[in-house]
Amino acid sequence: MREVKVSVIMPFHNGAEYIDETMKAVLGQTLKEIEIICVDDESTDQTVMHLQEYAKKDDRITVLQQKKANAGVARNLGMQNAVGEYLLFLDSDDLFEEDLLEKMYAACKACRADVCVCDADQYDMQRGEYIDKPQYLRKKLLPEQIPFSQNTIGKYILYFTTSVPWNKMVSRSFIDVYGIQFQDITRANDQYFSIMTLLLAERITIVNEKLVHYRVKQKENLTTKFSETPLCAYESMLAVKSTLENMNLLEKPEVRCAFDNKILNLMIYSLNIQNTAEGYKVLYETLKDEGFANLGLVLRDDSYYFNEAEYQNLNYILECSYDEYLLVKNREYRDTINRKNIQYKDMVMQRDGIEKQLKAAEKELRYIKSTKRYKMIAGLTRIYHKIFRKQ
Repeated sequence: MREVKVSVIMPFHNGAEYIDETMKAVLGQTLKEIEIICVDDESTDQTVMHLQEYAKKDDRITVLQQKKANAGVARNLGMQNAVGEYLLFLDSDDLFEEDLLEKMYAACKACRADVCVCDADQYDMQRGEYIDKPQYLRKKLLPEQIPFSQNTIGKYILYFTTSVPWNKMVSRSFIDVYGIQFQDITRANDQYFSIMTLLLAERITIVNEKLVHYRVKQKENLTTKFSETPLCAYESMLAVKSTLENMNLLEKPEVRCAFDNKILNLMIYSLNIQNTAEGYKVLYETLKDEGFANLGLVLRDDSYYFNEAEYQNLNYILECSYDEYLLVKNREYRDTINRKNIQYKDMVMQRDGIEKQLKAAEKELRYIKSTKRYKMIAGLTRIYHKIFRKQ
């Protein structure tokens, strides 16, 4: 049997639009000892046909199919069939550098890592631009000694990166020891897997390069339908809390702090990406009435929280009714627009001031060039250069 260093596991659902670009990026990886497990989640377009065509041309590709479920179930099915030393869960519509697998695998092997995290950015489909996103790897929070673990990075273990799975290469043996799986929920099914992986890993290493480019502003993706199931992210954190309690990990102050800040970050993000009033209200009232309490999140001193704006939102949610909260957010939005307008006016005034200075300088230069003294000096200079060139 051939050696498989990395198993690339990719869930697909109606992904025909991006298949050629994605498969080209994966098949063109500089690390060749890989397998590519494509799990189709009952697509209704030409996804399966395209995948099977690729599998005929390259025996490193395996195509699996499942009844409609979600990406979490698809990734679990991929794991069950993977034989690689390390696993990487890539999305089927993102962009990847050709040395993604080689660099992450080398980093893992160099220090026998359980997990390797690489930097990433976003690719704006509408503008065709790459957008820097420091949250994928907050370098200032990393400890001096690499590899590291929760014990050495402390409360920032869930904050130095996000909970996406696609910038994390994980050891198969590590996953098997703890039996970590993706959740079977419609959305946010990667939160549990990523959070537990980071908290339990004893050796985490880093590749400080942007190797994955996450597509944003597609015509349709999971986030655009978030309000159909607004409580998925909340449910994912309930599952994390239950596991952490069973393992007595929440008794550690730094793990409790890391978890609390992750709850707040994810719940505020979930509110912000709701795209219907109904979904927004359901999530808001759930969090206010019992959600934060069920998660064990209580209001503490502001120094306990990593993000001041998220802390302020927590105060609002705990104190305000839904209607009052909307008024507060509307006022914040209005104030933000006013600040932007002031900044714009200041920039215009600065620009106008610079333009006036340039015009004054040009006017002064024209005057100098019109004087007899300037013309005389210019004439003597030309004569000097003629004489000098002849010599």
